[in-house]
Amino acid sequence: MTLQKDNRLAWGISLLVFGFILLARQLDIFPREISDIIFDFKNYPLIIGVIFILTHKNKNIGLVLIVVGLFFRLSDIIRWTQHVSDFIWPFLLIIAGAILVFGKGKGRK
Repeated sequence: MTLQKDNRLAWGISLLVFGFILLARQLDIFPREISDIIFDFKNYPLIIGVIFILTHKNKNIGLVLIVVGLFFRLSDIIRWTQHVSDFIWPFLLIIAGAILVFGKGKGRK
């Protein structure tokens, strides 16, 4: 019975959120830039996934929806992070060196 109650709560909140968002769109409350982001279908699995993680005992549904939403956004994520890859190896080397210098080693006395 609690699983059904959790489902109803998560889906109910999801419908309320999307209902208020659509009403705000009809009333032209959002600026054009924000409206384009909110009403992009690629964001819907992310929004519903977050709602499910926050309201549902079984987090698997929310995690799957977030992964699907991230998959939809993969090209955007790659474009946003393309220059981050230039810094990965230096950071990994610094972290590895810090662990070797400051970490607790088994052979130390």
